[in-house]
Amino acid sequence: MAESMNNTFFEAPCFALVTGASRGIGRAIAIEFAKRFEKELHLVLTSRTETGLQETVSLITRSDGYSSERITIKLVPGDLGNEAELPSILDQLFDGIDHNNYQHAVLVNNAASTGDITKFVRDYSAADVSSIHQNLFLSVTAPLLLSSKLLASFPSHRSSDYADRPVRRTIVQITSPAGRRPIASWSQYCTGKAARNMLHKVIAAEEPNVRVLSYSPGAVDTAMLNDVADHSASPATSQIMAQYLAVAMTPAKTAYVLCNVLDQDEYESGAIVNIYDVIGYPEITKKK
Repeated sequence: MAESMNNTFFEAPCFALVTGASRGIGRAIAIEFAKRFEKELHLVLTSRTETGLQETVSLITRSDGYSSERITIKLVPGDLGNEAELPSILDQLFDGIDHNNYQHAVLVNNAASTGDITKFVRDYSAADVSSIHQNLFLSVTAPLLLSSKLLASFPSHRSSDYADRPVRRTIVQITSPAGRRPIASWSQYCTGKAARNMLHKVIAAEEPNVRVLSYSPGAVDTAMLNDVADHSASPATSQIMAQYLAVAMTPAKTAYVLCNVLDQDEYESGAIVNIYDVIGYPEITKKK
């Protein structure tokens, strides 16, 4: 486990970066963070959709306990799956940050895409190279570089002037059972999630003083879940997803549980924590 800190997860002044924050789970995490952090919170939100990010900010500023003196919010719209655009986005996300101002740095690698779920592997061709690359770049390369940037921006050892204020570092990724078991017509999504799971396990192995969590949020009523239920090439997959929709929870609920897991801090760094192991399994998801 990472070195012990004198405060709980939400007590220290914090820099928190959430990707995919314009809707769904990413938005809900940003809102929950704004409610829970007790001291200064510098919240950096990124997504492809600037309008959606603005809506997230509006929801945060209207929530109970919001204070503009306690919370500052920075928006960085951009496409993390765009190889040419990513270097500029990385610079903007961390621009002007003085790590000595914070005792906690949090990265939530949430942004993801299912890729093309209307095809089986046999249906792909060389014409799909660009779209496949972009999807896997978003799922794997971007989180790797974001994690690297966070670790470089918030080093574990501070100058002597701040030696008495150790920095706590936490990296969270939003994962899925699709990263551990095959789902017909979801080749890109399953591959991306599996690789991302391993990436975060490697970070945990390399960085023993960093807390790393892969959080499986369960069936959540989002645009993504509705899309895969309607458009998967596999009828069996669509049928299963429709059953998950029937028991889907709100993004706010899964974000609430995630924050409880982070605050309790009882998980093994690098481990996958499934929400249903915390709150219990609904009938459709019961383990065999």
